[in-house]
Amino acid sequence: MRKIIKGRWAIFSIWLIATIVLTVIQPDINAILRQKGQQGTSSDSPSVMADTILKKMDTTEGVNNLIVFYDKNKISDNEMKKIGEAVTSITNSSQELGIADIMDPFSIPEAKSSLVSKDGTTLMVSFKLDKKGREIDDIEKQFESKLDKVPVEYYLSGEDFINNDYLKASQAGVEKSAALTVIFILVVLILAFRSVVTPLISLVAVAFSYLCSMGIAAQLIDKAGFPITSLTQMLLVLILFGIGTDYNILLFNRFKEELSHGHSIDESIVNTYKTAGKTIAYSILTVFIAFLALIFAESPIYRSGVVVVIGVSILLLEILTLTPFVMKVLGKKLFWPSKSVNGHKENKFWGKTSSFAVKHPIISTVIILLILGPMIFLHQEKLNFDTIGELGNKYTSSKAINLVAEHFGKGQAMPATVVIDTGKALDNNESLSVIDNITERLKSLKGVKQVSSITQPQGKPIDDFYVDSQMGAVTDGLSQTQDGVDQIHDGLKQAQDGFGSADFSKVGQMVDGTAKLEDGMNALTDGLKQIQAGIDDGSRNSKTITNGIAAIETNLSKMSGGVALLAENYGKMLAGYKEMGNHYQDAAQALLGMKSALSQMESMVTALGRSYAGSQNDANYEALKQTINQLSSSLGQITPEGIQTLNANYNAVTAGFGKANKNLTAISSGLSQMADGLKKLESGLDQASSGIGTIVKNMNSVTDGLGQMKSGQQQLADGLNGFSVFGEKLSDVNNGLEQISDGLGQTNGYLTQLNTNKTFFIPKEALTNKDFKKSFDTFMSKDRKITKFLVVLKDDPYSENALKTVEQINQTVSDGLKGTVLSDAKSGTSGPSATTNDMNNVLTRDLNKTTTIVIIGVLLVLFFVIRSFWTPVFITASLVGAYYAAMFIINYIFIDMQGLKGISSFVPFFSFIIIVALGVDYSIFLMMRFKEYPHMQAKDAIVLASRQIGGVIIAAVIILGGTFATLMPAGIVLLSELAIAVISGLVILCFILLPIFVPALMALPDALANLFSRKKETALSSEKEVVL
Repeated sequence: MRKIIKGRWAIFSIWLIATIVLTVIQPDINAILRQKGQQGTSSDSPSVMADTILKKMDTTEGVNNLIVFYDKNKISDNEMKKIGEAVTSITNSSQELGIADIMDPFSIPEAKSSLVSKDGTTLMVSFKLDKKGREIDDIEKQFESKLDKVPVEYYLSGEDFINNDYLKASQAGVEKSAALTVIFILVVLILAFRSVVTPLISLVAVAFSYLCSMGIAAQLIDKAGFPITSLTQMLLVLILFGIGTDYNILLFNRFKEELSHGHSIDESIVNTYKTAGKTIAYSILTVFIAFLALIFAESPIYRSGVVVVIGVSILLLEILTLTPFVMKVLGKKLFWPSKSVNGHKENKFWGKTSSFAVKHPIISTVIILLILGPMIFLHQEKLNFDTIGELGNKYTSSKAINLVAEHFGKGQAMPATVVIDTGKALDNNESLSVIDNITERLKSLKGVKQVSSITQPQGKPIDDFYVDSQMGAVTDGLSQTQDGVDQIHDGLKQAQDGFGSADFSKVGQMVDGTAKLEDGMNALTDGLKQIQAGIDDGSRNSKTITNGIAAIETNLSKMSGGVALLAENYGKMLAGYKEMGNHYQDAAQALLGMKSALSQMESMVTALGRSYAGSQNDANYEALKQTINQLSSSLGQITPEGIQTLNANYNAVTAGFGKANKNLTAISSGLSQMADGLKKLESGLDQASSGIGTIVKNMNSVTDGLGQMKSGQQQLADGLNGFSVFGEKLSDVNNGLEQISDGLGQTNGYLTQLNTNKTFFIPKEALTNKDFKKSFDTFMSKDRKITKFLVVLKDDPYSENALKTVEQINQTVSDGLKGTVLSDAKSGTSGPSATTNDMNNVLTRDLNKTTTIVIIGVLLVLFFVIRSFWTPVFITASLVGAYYAAMFIINYIFIDMQGLKGISSFVPFFSFIIIVALGVDYSIFLMMRFKEYPHMQAKDAIVLASRQIGGVIIAAVIILGGTFATLMPAGIVLLSELAIAVISGLVILCFILLPIFVPALMALPDALANLFSRKKETALSSEKEVVL
């Protein structure tokens, strides 16, 4: 210490330069906080994992926000038109504003029901905002320039705007608190020391440590990613100015006391640091350990409290180096204008209460336990994470959310988003069935109002996408198919009968007969040519010629009759053939359609088996599969190619029939002309040559016709031979149709009775449908490997019931994925409720873990300082009791009296750290003074120490309590709760536990020993009297 005093000016210069440099180069931590935001949960929490997956799903940069338009009298048509124009202006300026994914009721009319309230007073426009390094305040001004002509109230809200307003409120609170703290400390120190110099010196010394600490912390935050929250700067201000002033009071009081003993300034400084300096070192050590324990916390918000470790380290350095400089330079002038340098007065309250406690330790202990016991056991820790509720309606962002909550419901405004990442494509029936099953499970939860997913985009099942609905259509279709099969069977039976009675072999004989007829006609033609030649030669053997002509005429008559009969048979044959064609065409198309239906039904039955747990052991289900396989096998040989070949044969036969009929007509005409020629031959041989010439000419035509007819008959024979083969197979098909009809009846009966449990199955055509593709784009990533569910909760997203529902949602999704094709998928839930739930879990774990570490650390320091076992245990018990009493008080004030849903989430944790860390300081103050009287009995020493140090502790508590009281005017519930909790804990510690409970516990062992000793002596005396 003497070296420090000697080098005081160099030390002061170093402090001055360091403070100036660190302050000048200090980054703006508020700007850093606005850009980075504050992370409340760890990276492995479900909500953070869900947010990460959602970012993979939607690569658009930015955060979801919204504009809320409001008219309490309902938005009129004209106002709606103006709003629409403003929204269009915003959309057109999306690049300039840095927004994307705009959803409004003007460009997307189908979204109107979810964006315009039922009472017509409120309209929402959602968008994704990419700040691009801009300040939110500047972004608000850009929006205002586009919305300045809107004739209704409008508010910007969402994560970015709420966080910005909360930071504004916190920053305003810090600034107001800092100003009030300085004023308060000045007033208290002036009253305590009757000096204006002492308070100013104390504040300046602490200010040096604060500025240096903040400068170092800001560099770590900016360069090393040190955690930061809206509480970081506030904690540093409160702790440093609070305990820094307390330590200065202790030091200055001791320095004043040493001067009053007539010591020199140097000796007084040395003696002050030998006693009070050691006390302060131990006290700072406990604060250091308490806040260093935050490094083990999961929550970044809690870890940000480690900044206090930097602060108290710098504060200790300041107390050991800069404060001695002030004492040396100013000496007695430090207490100007007060001329008295007498030590501080004894505190009567602490003296009397501690004296009573050591005289009546049992009574004192019992009374305090009766007071604190109910507070500890009746304490219920209800946390509230509603940042919006803390802001109230003072800020536009929170007012917007409150309007949305009032007119839409908070659950609608802030839904939860469940996300699943599989790493493989989900656009298939097997995966979609799992997704739909999870959707139904989520909808069944008590706290869930609505669930929208890829399989239920509007929050309702699509009946056509479920096997039970499809089975209804299938059973109806199967009934109709069975009727159609029966009709086909009857038609094919008739066709089969027709094929059976038709003798297609006669066609071959007909071809042979036509050939012979053709030969006869050729011979006849040759004979007539000879007759004609003979007549022309003048031969007049008329009788011979006449007989020849008569014979020819007779043959012609027979030929004409045969041709007529042949034409008649051809006509009948053609009519039957056409009728058969109609039957087989209908049958062929029906059979092909039935094959397609069976294929689809086979897929549905397979999907049914996957969802029906007992399908493998169900005889009916196995029979159904076997029947369908048999049906498919029966129809397997009927293919479009086979039908095409059959059609080719049919067309060939039809062509043959047509050609034959045409030639028969030509033959009939030719024979008729031949007959006319013979009649002319008979009427006059003079004209015979001319008639025979005509006959010969016509006979040539007949002969040509017979040749063509024979060719057509040959084609007819070939085609009918193909039909003969078809007719043989038709019998097998017809027998198969009987089996098909029976199988369809059995299948339909089974499907009618089967309970399908709404198994999801989407037809292939729906998967490629343009409208359904919109659902894929909305609820799935581009690569179809990630899907999401939008879950609207029934309760307030920040309520306890909502948090329980989120837990159930996470468990339901996890259970729904197990044992499915998506069992390896990652899942999580995002949104305010999910984040709040994760924070609740993290903060609970952190509170339990950190309190244990802090208590162990405090105990170790107390063991080292006091060098006993029970006294540190008593002090630690007092600190824990003070914390629970403080929690009981704020629960009563804010929950029972003011009706809040819970205590702000950070209050219990930081209240515990502050009450224990600072409370143990006062305990060390007391016990270090107690150790200065080793020659006295413990109960006398504690009473004397209490009288001597009580005033200092009360002054320290008043200063620290007043420092925290400056948080209350900030208007933020969190700060008010924290202030009242700390003040309550320190007051209980200062006026009840330290002056009464601790001395009573210290005297309790002797009191109990004396009590048992007196009872033993009384018992011995009674025994002696009995003996005598």
